[in-house]
Amino acid sequence: MLLENLVSGDHKAFEALFMKYFPKVKYFITHLIKSEAIAEELSQDIFVKIWSHKEKFNKVSNFNSYIYRMAKNAVINHFEHQYIEENYVQNYILPGETGIEEEYYAKELELLIQLSINNMPPQRKKIYQMSRIEGLKNEEIAQKLNLSKKTIENHLNLALKEIKKTILLSSLFFI
Repeated sequence: MLLENLVSGDHKAFEALFMKYFPKVKYFITHLIKSEAIAEELSQDIFVKIWSHKEKFNKVSNFNSYIYRMAKNAVINHFEHQYIEENYVQNYILPGETGIEEEYYAKELELLIQLSINNMPPQRKKIYQMSRIEGLKNEEIAQKLNLSKKTIENHLNLALKEIKKTILLSSLFFI
């Protein structure tokens, strides 16, 4: 009787079907997908399709089976779409293409490293910059600054330890 009224466009018949079947469909989908929010969205989509194609339901003999088949198909379509999306991200996003969050994290990390360098003692900062920015070898830095090669190596080791510490601390905040 409800299906006949639905086919004729009766809103009350649709509302009765919705109230009876929506919680069951949502529970069924939630059980399969493990996400209540996605299950609710898929369940709502099912009922939108039912209302949009109500004229087809005059041929349906077992609405209970039909709606669960719709729910099962919605879940399959969801997983297929999810698989395609993940496959696209893995195979078609070029290295170097990043999202806004990754760019923000990279800039934030770069700023923290620069602050770490700026807070180094002047001699260590100068040695680090000569090594990493100017690309000079340890022997060249030692000659220019009139220091031993071992002193240069010690300063670079300490500078790198400070930077690693900064990166480690920052990663704790972003995880």
